Amino acid sequence: MLTPREVAERLGVHQKTVHIWLRSGKLQGVKISYRAWRIPRESLDSFIESNSNRSSGKPGAIAPSENNAEQKNTFQAVLVRNNKEESTSPQSKMKCYIRDIMGEQPQENK
Repeated sequence: MLTPREVAERLGVHQKTVHIWLRSGKLQGVKISYRAWRIPRESLDSFIESNSNRSSGKPGAIAPSENNAEQKNTFQAVLVRNNKEESTSPQSKMKCYIRDIMGEQPQENK
C-alpha cells in the first residue's frame, strides 16, 4: 500500500492531484480515515497502464510515428493551399486548416 505522497512522487505530480484522482474514482484507493488514503500497488499499476500515452499495439491503432507523418502531410497540404491564397494571416491559415479538417471546399473570393 502506498500513500498519496508516494504516488505523487512516483508519477511526478502534486499530491493534491492524486487526491483529486482518488475522490473522482480515477485512481482506486482505500480511505482509512477522514483524510488518509492508501493506494494498492496493483491499482497504481492499472492506473498507469490505462492512462499511458504509449501505443497499445491494438489492431487498428495508429502508431505515433504514422500519426505524426499523417499530421505533417495534412499541415503541409494546408500550407501549400495557403500560399496560393491571397491572405497569409494566421487567421486565414487557421480557417483554411479547419476547412480542410471538416472536408469543406474553400470559399471563392467575391
